[in-house]
Amino acid sequence: MEKAKRVNCIRNSLWEEEELIRRLPEIDAIYNEEIRQCVINTFMKGCPDYFWERATSSTGKYHSPDENGKHGNWLHTKRVFAKYVDMSESYWEAGQISTKQREAGKGAALIHDMMKYGWPSSGNDHTVNNHDIIAANVAKHIGGCPNEIYLLIHGHMGPWGEGMIPENDRQWLLHFADKSAA
Repeated sequence: MEKAKRVNCIRNSLWEEEELIRRLPEIDAIYNEEIRQCVINTFMKGCPDYFWERATSSTGKYHSPDENGKHGNWLHTKRVFAKYVDMSESYWEAGQISTKQREAGKGAALIHDMMKYGWPSSGNDHTVNNHDIIAANVAKHIGGCPNEIYLLIHGHMGPWGEGMIPENDRQWLLHFADKSAA
């Protein structure tokens, strides 16, 4: 969490919210205004430029070929969002998750791999196993999100990350959306 306090040092090319919405129109599919605004704030204040440019896998493993090139992490994030929306519909319709919990999952799906290569100042050429923890801490430091979002991001890697193992259906749902989108 200590490094998350340096989040104001992350420089990015997002100069206005309209540009963010142009890049991630999925944000407009988040209907809870508090969650929508927290996603916008997290991207505007904490998203490193590499999020938009780099592959989602530095080794070429575990992801589709088109996610392993330029803009791959961005593409993967869009796919995770779409997969989460699709998968969560049954949970929501069955009353297993509330509307706000579903909206939190949408927000977490967009933020989850924002720090995939770790801190920009680290200059990592490879993705980092603790990006789940870093992204959750950055989002938490920027603030404004319900705690549910931080927990979802923290556990999105499941047993393959350094964050927590999902503890409930909501957390497993984001994990499975991430894995099935890959």
